[in-house]
Amino acid sequence: MDYRETNLNFLCDDLIKDYGKEQGELLYALICEKYADLCQGEIQFDNSEMNEHIFKRLLPTIGAYITLIENGFTQKEALMITHKEIQRNARYKAKENAQLTKMPFTYGLFKLFAKSHMKKKYPMEGFTVEWKRCDAKEIHFDIVHCIYKDMCEKYHCPELCTVFCQSDITAFAGYEPKIRFERSGTIGEGAKRCDFHFYSWKTS
Repeated sequence: MDYRETNLNFLCDDLIKDYGKEQGELLYALICEKYADLCQGEIQFDNSEMNEHIFKRLLPTIGAYITLIENGFTQKEALMITHKEIQRNARYKAKENAQLTKMPFTYGLFKLFAKSHMKKKYPMEGFTVEWKRCDAKEIHFDIVHCIYKDMCEKYHCPELCTVFCQSDITAFAGYEPKIRFERSGTIGEGAKRCDFHFYSWKTS
């Protein structure tokens, strides 16, 4: 499996930059091997969005994290490295999200497509979404079941789930100042639900 087709497509370059060509390439080869093994153990979904979550985001990160620990990195070091890689991807997402703020009626457009977007991008096969509010002032939904939590537990690295949780804050910062994102907790961090609140800048 090729990491360059995943959300961690810059992993090889970063490892070489941080650890030198020889060690960086060795680590990358081992991580690719682990990723391929993990992919073989998972069944492809009919839903392409689920496959995107699992094979292009979750398994590449889990594979890198496990490989680093298996090769002498502490849990703290492995978390720091995977956090950096996921954050880099989240900053790309923030730039994409920022494009919406250049359009008039940013919040109105966001609200118009919020439910259909969530239904498509976070399908019921992996997520349970409970809608609380979707009006002119606030969009609020809770995720009470999440494939990210399930997969991290499956591969005995529940602490890794927080890396994905934290990336939301970075990615959604791209909507500022037109839309403000707030959250009180996530399942991965021990809360009963991941609460998502998006506020119109007019109510800030």
